[in-house]
Amino acid sequence: MLPLIITIIALVVLCIAAYTDLKTLEVPDWLNYAGIIAGMLIHAIFSVQQWNYWPVLSSLIGLGIAFALACLMFYTGQWGGGDAKLLMAMGALVGFEPNKFGIGASFLINLVFIGGAWGLAWTVYLATRQPRRVIRTCNALLHQKAYAQTTLIAVLAGIAALIAGISISFVRTEFFLIAALSIFLPLLVLFSKSVELVAMHHWVTPNKLTEGDWLVHHIEIGKTHITPPRLGLEKQHLAQLNELYAQKKIDKVLVKYGVPFTPAFLFAFLAALQWGNIILAALF
Repeated sequence: MLPLIITIIALVVLCIAAYTDLKTLEVPDWLNYAGIIAGMLIHAIFSVQQWNYWPVLSSLIGLGIAFALACLMFYTGQWGGGDAKLLMAMGALVGFEPNKFGIGASFLINLVFIGGAWGLAWTVYLATRQPRRVIRTCNALLHQKAYAQTTLIAVLAGIAALIAGISISFVRTEFFLIAALSIFLPLLVLFSKSVELVAMHHWVTPNKLTEGDWLVHHIEIGKTHITPPRLGLEKQHLAQLNELYAQKKIDKVLVKYGVPFTPAFLFAFLAALQWGNIILAALF
């Protein structure tokens, strides 16, 4: 078990992060950096008290593992910078335990599954706010050749797997699972894309943009060319957009906002404290 003081600090950091992310779609850097510093400092104090190098080494290893995973998620465009830095803060706070049943390992495993469930739940929530627009967008996407062909092929593959399962044996459940996934996954992609277009794309004035925001369209005005950066807007892009805005050459730009993911961090950590690895807990 984690020392009580680390558990409390981690919960405070995660609660503040979840609140600010839900409210502003951002996680403040000061919070993430404070979590990293607090984690390393507290573990260093433990090392001095116990005259043992392991607590501070555990924090450094945890920070290193979290840094590697955060870079992977950030540079593949899955997370924003705030989410990545929050994972690093949790790595420094929780530390590393050479035990698959440890809090750190359990937290990471829980985050994979709880994160997926949270993302789907948030997408459904957004869809319920504008159901008619989502349905119209789904229909429009289905009339696009790429989506129509992919969905049709997937559904036909699912039906073929279902027929094969019935023909071979009623107990070969893997065929039914393949059929369900073949039909469900493309529909889920279609649904998610529709919700993204309806609820996650917003027109924003350039003076309200921040680093890391995702620009949807290429902007070309005079000699100014801004291609949507894969990792989000940088300072130079913000300066260019604000200059165009000040010159009244643009009014608003279309920006994509992702799912506020930090509540999944909080739920994953709470699950790790209560049950450990939720997959092992469910199996045993």
